[in-house]
Amino acid sequence: MRRSSLQGMLRLGAVGFFTVFVTLAGVGAIGSAWSAEPEVAAGDGAEVGAADAAPERIALGAGSTDTPVTSRLMSALGIFGFIGIAWGMSTNRKAIDWRLVAIGTGLQLAFAVLILKTEVGAAGFALVGGAFETLLGFTSEGSKLIFGSFVGGGQVDGALINFAFAVLPTIIFFSALMAVLYHAGVMQLVVNAIAAVMQRTMRTSGSETLSAAGNIFVGQTEAPLLVRPFVDKMTLSELMAVMTGGFATVAGGVMASYIQFLSPYFTNIAGHLMAASVMSAPAALVIAKIMVPETEESETRGGARIGVERLDANIVDAAARGASEGMTLALNVAAMLLAFVALVAALNYVIALPSYVQHGAALRSLLTQVAASGASLPAELAARCDVTAGAVVRLADRAGCIADVTAAVPSPPEVSVADVFSLQRLFGYVFWPIALLMGVPPSECSAVGALLGTKMALNEFVAYLGLVDAMQGPSALSPRSGLITAYALCGFANFGSIGIQIGGIGGLAPSRRRDLAKLGLRAMVAGSLAAFMTATIAGVLL
Repeated sequence: MRRSSLQGMLRLGAVGFFTVFVTLAGVGAIGSAWSAEPEVAAGDGAEVGAADAAPERIALGAGSTDTPVTSRLMSALGIFGFIGIAWGMSTNRKAIDWRLVAIGTGLQLAFAVLILKTEVGAAGFALVGGAFETLLGFTSEGSKLIFGSFVGGGQVDGALINFAFAVLPTIIFFSALMAVLYHAGVMQLVVNAIAAVMQRTMRTSGSETLSAAGNIFVGQTEAPLLVRPFVDKMTLSELMAVMTGGFATVAGGVMASYIQFLSPYFTNIAGHLMAASVMSAPAALVIAKIMVPETEESETRGGARIGVERLDANIVDAAARGASEGMTLALNVAAMLLAFVALVAALNYVIALPSYVQHGAALRSLLTQVAASGASLPAELAARCDVTAGAVVRLADRAGCIADVTAAVPSPPEVSVADVFSLQRLFGYVFWPIALLMGVPPSECSAVGALLGTKMALNEFVAYLGLVDAMQGPSALSPRSGLITAYALCGFANFGSIGIQIGGIGGLAPSRRRDLAKLGLRAMVAGSLAAFMTATIAGVLL
């Protein structure tokens, strides 16, 4: 009786702690919003590779020497915070294997220390980063052949160096490369080695560990193929682990694209994103086993090894199949980005209508006062912004017109206008406490929270494009906050991916589709928490 009472008190205390913390964090978010709220656009078409006004970059293995101790402590608290959130959502708190949680978190921390704080780890992942850069150079050679100008000697015209021609081809190349490496048996050796380390230390089953290790390199529907024979008879906890691993990491092909447009802002971003995927593998198992603890007996408890079906006749056939699949993926990414960014713009337009109406009234008042003062505006500005005669100024241009008119007259009258409300700003409020838990300074939590919300509601591709924007301009994120955000965004955890996983994994085992549907939302949240844990550990060390 005493033991159960003590456990109840501990649980109540933990829940109380996190409730108070989130409440205080929310109050802090509102307070900081009044003082500093940099607006973050979700992928508004920033030029890929534009490094103008890029901040000082953090090198892998170096860390920041001027990071406040309080920021590192907040990141350390975040580790327990995200574990606590997972505990609060657990289906069976009594069955949680706390040894697995401790070992898994320690393994994640060990990976981080090896990669971020040791010369050997830094050199190894710098080598990985160099390899990625070399491979991206190979992609450029292929792009020149397809998109190059005959007049320019095979060089891609400046007007064509954009997302479509500079980033999407990397997906095609890396898809072909991964197909070749799997056909040759190279990736099987790497995945088996990583899985062996996690299984022997964490004592997870062979099938779920293999899938988690495979997710470091392949996507959320490809990794379950590595354990295809076992999916139909997996326990509910194993299914949760398989799904969470898919949500917590990204595939190698799309990771190459992120490297392409983030490299101007972070030294060796390839090593960082590779580190994020490696660190998130044990984190995914930890969070999954907290939220859905194992209560059944797995048929792969003693281990399992990869048995990949040979789909290709030879390496040439593998490369051809990989390129074809990569082309499909690249087109899907392009279509998805076009649709999602356009939908965000449309939604923001609706959300911002009250602000635009107020801006129109303020602009009309400003122009009336300028005319009464006898000041004259440049002809182009007057034609573009004059609403006094009933001309229509685009709603989204009204704030810009107010700023331009104010700058064009010697003694402009005072005009007060409210900031435009947007979907990103709403996300900034909601995810402010999450950003704070990861160790982001309060003044930057709104901007980072906006990116985290964009990733969950839309996808990480749109969020990474937003991160590129957030690293530029006078309100740019600090290098440490930007890097923490890059770690946190490195995963497929979004609402759209729930359907992808149910369809993909359900196709391997139709009898488990109902279980997959039940676990979908929970696994997506678990994948997010795993990526956030990886970001907090990076925040402790950077």
